[in-house]
Amino acid sequence: MAIHPALAGRSCYHKYEVEPGLFTPGHDIQIDPKFCLDELGVPRDLAGTRALDIGAWDGPYSFELERRGAEVTALDIQDPDITVFNAVKEIKKSSVTYARGSVYDATPETLGNYHLILFAGVYYHLKNPVLALQRIRRLLKNGGVLFIEGASGTDHLAEVLSKTSGLGKLRKDRIAEVVDRLPLAYFDAEHRIYAHWSNWWFPTTRCLEALLLDSGFHNVDLKLTASAFINYSGRRLMGRAEADPEKSDPEAQRYEHALATRAFGPTAEDKKTERFSGSRFGRLLSWLPTALHPTARRMLRAVRRSRYSYPSFLSR
Repeated sequence: MAIHPALAGRSCYHKYEVEPGLFTPGHDIQIDPKFCLDELGVPRDLAGTRALDIGAWDGPYSFELERRGAEVTALDIQDPDITVFNAVKEIKKSSVTYARGSVYDATPETLGNYHLILFAGVYYHLKNPVLALQRIRRLLKNGGVLFIEGASGTDHLAEVLSKTSGLGKLRKDRIAEVVDRLPLAYFDAEHRIYAHWSNWWFPTTRCLEALLLDSGFHNVDLKLTASAFINYSGRRLMGRAEADPEKSDPEAQRYEHALATRAFGPTAEDKKTERFSGSRFGRLLSWLPTALHPTARRMLRAVRRSRYSYPSFLSR
């Protein structure tokens, strides 16, 4: 497998074909970006669309999206000169725009809006995946599509349960089936799933679905399966979700916190009750259903306005 001569002496993450028979010098994983995107369900004809590839790294999917006709922006925190992105861009005479930055900082004001966003192999590297999904939703046009792929915690949790919980008599695939229906995410602080410090959250299928629904998406379609993204070496999550027009700004405070409708402290009605709290009337009032309190107060005021003095027991 020949390395492209323009990339001789370089190293990078992905090994993929740059020109017929010539590849990048990737040392971690070999992929066919055309096959990966087909498997994920990305249309082969993207003419007239704007696409964003989040976590582009060496650019295999960015350049494939462009080949399919999209106007493409690649977003990553990496230096595109170090990752060979810029070198491949020059070889391909590509027009892909590279934006260096974090998904946490990505906004429509800085990047614009898109019909399609690819978010492959990224969310489990983030300590705040929900924030990332909220940011992505704002970048998508209403009805736009997010294609997502990444690691799952389901099989690891099933393995642990089969060994430590007395469920060993059940087949691991059956345990995994049950676990995958629960909205759980495994925070892998000990890096047991992937032995690298940059991997954090590993959701089940149901958990990732719930996160997407809560983050402004609908029509979510996910599956846990082996895929071309990691050469079928294990099961991962992959699928798509559409931007929900009814929830275009999922970061809005009303979706996360309850907002007080009045100031804390006594209202006028509270003060009325407080005025009588130490009296016999206050104690009588506490025995009555709340709905009868206004009537009881009106009765007391009527007695007080009377030319006759009210019963002495009410004044004590």
